[in-house]
Amino acid sequence: MKTDIQKLHDVNLALAKEFVHICDDNGLTYYMLGGTMLGAVRHKGFIPWDDDMDFGMPRKDYESFLAIAPRLISDNLDLLHYKTHPDYRYYIARLQNKYTKVMEIGNGETCASIDIFPLDGSPNNRILRYLFYFRVTYHRLMLALYYGMDVRKGKIIERMMRILISKFSKLSVRKIINPFTHKQKIDKILSIYDMKDSQWSGNIMGTYQIREMIPTAWYGDKSFFCFEGIDIRGIEKYNNYLTRLYGDYMQEKKRAVHYKIIDI
Repeated sequence: MKTDIQKLHDVNLALAKEFVHICDDNGLTYYMLGGTMLGAVRHKGFIPWDDDMDFGMPRKDYESFLAIAPRLISDNLDLLHYKTHPDYRYYIARLQNKYTKVMEIGNGETCASIDIFPLDGSPNNRILRYLFYFRVTYHRLMLALYYGMDVRKGKIIERMMRILISKFSKLSVRKIINPFTHKQKIDKILSIYDMKDSQWSGNIMGTYQIREMIPTAWYGDKSFFCFEGIDIRGIEKYNNYLTRLYGDYMQEKKRAVHYKIIDI
């Protein structure tokens, strides 16, 4: 008998297959990111205790996917994005199975899903690049304050965000913060710089924030990895990328799961 996490893996893999199928049929580029990329390298599939999947798409491909996917996905799926779902809390897109209910830590009851991130460029000048990071981080902080999101412990910006959230979480920040406006501003800032013209690009809206901005050359174009028996595009310089995110990434460090299945 399958465990809950194995059942969730089956649902996530089905979502990933549909996502990849739409991308391939429409000439859209995507990459595995984060723990999904790590799982492909270390386990040829899911990290045993991982409970989600992450993909990134260059901005133009991401926008094309958002435009065409709603009419192409199966009836049991839904594509969430802040522009089309006003109550959706995240900036990034999610492809979810409407009939698999899960409890997400910090977000209550929701549906099993995979996350789809836009991959954006950044200024080639180092000083301008860090000013660019700061602008995005400010608006991301406003969203974290509004929704009461947690922030991963890590480098100085992440630590500052944790301190500010802890200080202001008890205040009535919802009266003065408009989350939709901050998502729009993030969208406008990130859309300025194209990956192909940028030395550094990536997924600044991911868990690891600035660490997920990497040399654009690392992505490559045609590197595929076996993931649970299917070939999925990943980052060509995966060793550089995974080392930047996780350090010694071949050493397993079990972490808590995000989701608990309610109904499947």
